[in-house]
Amino acid sequence: MKRTALALLVPPAAVAHYGSAGATAAPIALFWLTSLISILYGLAGGVLGLPYTSWLEVWLGVGLWLAAAMWARLVIRGVDDDLRHLPDSARDHLVEPRSDEVDPHSQLRFH
Repeated sequence: MKRTALALLVPPAAVAHYGSAGATAAPIALFWLTSLISILYGLAGGVLGLPYTSWLEVWLGVGLWLAAAMWARLVIRGVDDDLRHLPDSARDHLVEPRSDEVDPHSQLRFH
């Protein structure tokens, strides 16, 4: 429950401490920061400098925030599944190369 709440409130922080999932923290942070800026900008009048709230930009920001939260939750769920080695885990379905396979890069090298 704590991870879900953190993923909803601060999505980049929810995935930052997972090993290889840390690579997804930057794009999630970009979505989240853009959503914050969009919400604040919309509340200040938006692109047109309206004297009232620009709801289009506020809702755009809310949508980006929800996208970042869902992305963070999917990353957390995927990492948990991989660590528990569930049947649908990608870690349990790796294809090992055969010992007689040729290095594909050797075909590109000139001898």
